[in-house]
Parts: sequence; structure tokens; C-alpha cells
Amino acid sequence: MIETAMPVRVQLETTIEQDGQKQSFKFDEQGQLVSMNNSYYLRYSETGGQGNVPVTFKFAEDHTVVLSRDGENRLRIIFNPDNEQETHYRTAYGMMKLMVKTNRLLSDLDLITGNGKIVVDYELHGQDQLIGKYQIRLQFNG
Repeated sequence: MIETAMPVRVQLETTIEQDGQKQSFKFDEQGQLVSMNNSYYLRYSETGGQGNVPVTFKFAEDHTVVLSRDGENRLRIIFNPDNEQETHYRTAYGMMKLMVKTNRLLSDLDLITGNGKIVVDYELHGQDQLIGKYQIRLQFNG
């Protein structure tokens, strides 16, 4: 396993629409772009209301993007516009089974220079109900 890492600046804006209410969150953090086993991982920690939350975006060869968030509430989402994905969300109240519907996934990545942009629009469904609509706008540069 060969691993290389380069420091990058991560700018993320997330918009959440639930029950007719819209919220936006912005993060500007230092992170690392890691190359390992033919995949690339963008790692950083979101600092804010929930303390330091480790976040990883995995950019896979099949052009899917995987988002992992650790911390008190754990989440791993596979964004794939071709298929709905099942995931589990760990909360303080237990595990929730969710379905992820990726409506849009655009990526412009130059992983050699450490620059990239990701656009993801997705929906989360739980127990056959729409939980919310989400937008991720991610940009990173070395």
C-alpha cells in the first residue's frame, strides 16, 4: 500500500432543505488529499457546532463519490446517479436505515495538482418518506 498526501484548502457549502425550511453551512478548512490503492481521499475536519467532525470524501475509479462523517453521528453515503444507495446513519438514538437518491453528481478533478470541484444534489429517504434535499458544493486546491 503506497500512500501519498498533499495539503489542500477545502471549501464546502452544504444546503439542506427539510420541511420547507432551508439552511446553509459553509466550511473553510485545511485538509489533505491522499492517494492510496488507486483511489483518492480528501480528508479534513469540520470545526463548528458539533466540535471537530472528521470528514472524508473518496473519489473512486468508477466515478462514484463516497462521503464519510465520523463523530457522534456517523454517516457513510455513496453518491451514484445510476442507482439509489442504502445507508445507515448512527445517531445518539440508534441506527436509522436511509435511502440515498443522487439527482446530480458533477466532478472536475485534477488529483495530480490537488485541485477539484464536486457538485452533488441528493435526497435522503427514510421509511418511504422524504427526509430532506441536500446540496454539496465542494472545492479544494493545493
